[in-house]
Amino acid sequence: MLSLEEIFPPFGLRVTSGPIELRVLRDDDLPELVDLVGGGVQPPEQPMPFLHDWHQQPFAPGAPDGFPTTSLAWWWTQRAQFAPAHWRLALTVRRDGELVGMQDLNARDFALTRHVETGSWLGLAHHGRGTGTLMRQLVVGFAFDELGALECGSGFIIGNRASAAVSRKTGYLENGQRRIVQHTRQGEIGVDEQRVVVTPATYVRQDGDVVIEGAEALRRFLAIDR
Repeated sequence: MLSLEEIFPPFGLRVTSGPIELRVLRDDDLPELVDLVGGGVQPPEQPMPFLHDWHQQPFAPGAPDGFPTTSLAWWWTQRAQFAPAHWRLALTVRRDGELVGMQDLNARDFALTRHVETGSWLGLAHHGRGTGTLMRQLVVGFAFDELGALECGSGFIIGNRASAAVSRKTGYLENGQRRIVQHTRQGEIGVDEQRVVVTPATYVRQDGDVVIEGAEALRRFLAIDR
């Protein structure tokens, strides 16, 4: 019988360094993830960091709307639409075995652009320990070393000091600003986003060794030729 990792190779990806482990989100992670979100994601003094305020929706388990149902639909849709032309890796972040956040890596037409986008968040209880920087360094290094990316883009809302610091420590450089729309319970609002980009020349690697499993099978699945 085939294993789940053989059927869907993203599940076989594992990136570890020191206390941090990145793996593609599985259904078994969801109860722990829901609890993590329930403890808070957004620091009260920081601007809302997402395009949609999914983390502030009413907590309504078992109901057709609210959290976590709407977020489950988003995470499951990523698997259903997984293809070489457009893919998204929703990676759980564990520190010493405990789920502490999520790290996103996604791309469109990667074979032609060699460009990926990154995004991430941590549960409030896990801020201030260097985890945000290390998980970003790990996913950027994976994109460069294992997928052959030429640049990694990201962005943060102006005023989000924590995200700005993570980007700076990873080697991202400012790459212009743009006006974007956020969807909140109070309606749509316009905010300024700082775009940033990191290349192999500016990338700042983490201290310590990195162990990566499942990269070759993932490359075949995504039709990536290094």
